[in-house]
Amino acid sequence: MNRIRAVVVAACLALLTSPAVALADQPASGTFLVVLDAQEEVPLCATATNAARGLALFHVADEATGEISYKLVANNLPGSVVAAHIHLAPSGVAGPVVQPLALTPGADNGVIGRGSFTNPTLLAAIRANPELYYVNVHTAPAGVGCPSGVIRGQLDARGPLNN
Repeated sequence: MNRIRAVVVAACLALLTSPAVALADQPASGTFLVVLDAQEEVPLCATATNAARGLALFHVADEATGEISYKLVANNLPGSVVAAHIHLAPSGVAGPVVQPLALTPGADNGVIGRGSFTNPTLLAAIRANPELYYVNVHTAPAGVGCPSGVIRGQLDARGPLNN
């Protein structure tokens, strides 16, 4: 009976440790998915509803140069979209802009921005501490829109994705 128990315990330990070893061998993810919503914005935007939502998808095109392509999708935002950025701050705290994200004029089907940027220092910092970075979208005019931000999402909440 003790021998059977020892074999079972050894098998369980092997199962528990093998996924960690397998994950350690995987390359760094090339894609980050950020879910943005109004409840995460700091300060909360009074004119935003729970229907205000968005996604930001970042793909590392070149790890060595820090080239990243992105696409922003949002809907049900009060006012007109005027800006989008990556900021430096943990959840629940407003922080400074570290990377502006270009908007797509005349966007349709909810796509409000797409493009690419090259910033190897930012990529390394995000890889080291994704929980310290967030994406948000700003709308105007004041009183209708949310100039300080309407939707927000932290980079570590859903990504990076394994691909």
